[in-house]
Amino acid sequence: MSQVYIPVAARKLLVGRVASSRYIAQSARLRDLLLYLCDQVLEHGVTEIHEQEVGQAVFGRPPGYDTISDNIVRVYASMLRKRLEQYFSSEGRDEPIIIELPKGNYAPVFLERKVTEIVAPVVPALSPSSGPAFAREKDWKFWIVVGLAAIFAASSLYLHIQRKTTPAAAFAKTQPALREFWSQIFAPNSRTDIVMDDEGVGLYQELTASHIALSDYFNRNYLRELAKKSSLNKLNSEAAASIVLKRQSSYASAAFLWKLSAIANGLNGQTSVHFARDYSFRELKSDNAILLGNHLSNPWIEAFQDHLGLRWQYDGERGGYYPVDTWAPVAERDRFRAGSDGYAMLAMLPNLGGTGSILILSSSGGSALSAAGDFLTRGDSVAGIKALLPRAPRGRFPYFEALLRVKSHSRIPRGTSIVICRSPHF
Repeated sequence: MSQVYIPVAARKLLVGRVASSRYIAQSARLRDLLLYLCDQVLEHGVTEIHEQEVGQAVFGRPPGYDTISDNIVRVYASMLRKRLEQYFSSEGRDEPIIIELPKGNYAPVFLERKVTEIVAPVVPALSPSSGPAFAREKDWKFWIVVGLAAIFAASSLYLHIQRKTTPAAAFAKTQPALREFWSQIFAPNSRTDIVMDDEGVGLYQELTASHIALSDYFNRNYLRELAKKSSLNKLNSEAAASIVLKRQSSYASAAFLWKLSAIANGLNGQTSVHFARDYSFRELKSDNAILLGNHLSNPWIEAFQDHLGLRWQYDGERGGYYPVDTWAPVAERDRFRAGSDGYAMLAMLPNLGGTGSILILSSSGGSALSAAGDFLTRGDSVAGIKALLPRAPRGRFPYFEALLRVKSHSRIPRGTSIVICRSPHF
């Protein structure tokens, strides 16, 4: 076996297949360890990863912990080496590339089973057989999304800087409902995860008219179906892989980080930004979180949909989303489809462990999300939501789901109105 140039896209697909195999997927810690180590190599170009770093990032050990008395990283690394060997000798015996975890260094290496020429990947393109109209429509969407690839990294850096420099917002002087609401999201001495949408996965589902379930997204099983689903929908498989593997969030979600940063800073909240693909059930169970995007671009929203009646429906003809109220009579469910107004969905529910709160924010477009953000920073607007809900214990904001209508070319407060506001089903 030799270590030669292997395209990053090919290595990422391989990592996804290994992570979703029966040798890795059954252990959340092994899966987290594999994904973290491979991400450090593939996304950050590191060549050396140390034990203490892994202990902190993957296993939640405190900075500077004693690696001599606590050998959890060495134990799981040994298990991971054995599972990798098992995968590549059985289920992955036909893989042309293998992953090895060297001893003494936790940075994985990608090797070919035999020395062969690696052909550079073809520039992503839509299949000519899909027809001119299809190609034109999909092509512009594809390149717009590709153009946003750097947004997530830039946003994360900006959020970190902004937390240091933005003056604290005057939340102490705002209306009680506003402080109750945001204090439940950015609770003192608690961590709040801001989970950015996975725009590539969302676009892939739009192009293929398919749905990636949360379980398949978490386990990376959807990567196994790329070629098949792309072929069925006349989408070039290399284009599909390029779309899905890019780490990018929508501009609207990235821009919204600035506002969230100021709010968190004003409440002395502790925040961390996550890309949806890197998030986990463990964090969704223990932390407060803000989920940005819809159920296609942020599959973690699926974990809460049984409690909510509002859904987004993609309209292929118009190339956009409109809200559907699944709790309404069948004849009234599509009443928001027509017209030029924008919409935003808001929901606050308990996290999976019942120990914190989850805020879900999604919209039909960037201007609607911006309007929703402005709406949630106005005391009278938030008080208006609270007034429509059953009373909660003192000091607590009631859980809810709401749909806002944003009039075209209008601005807060006149242009945004509450269309639906109600309690979730538990």
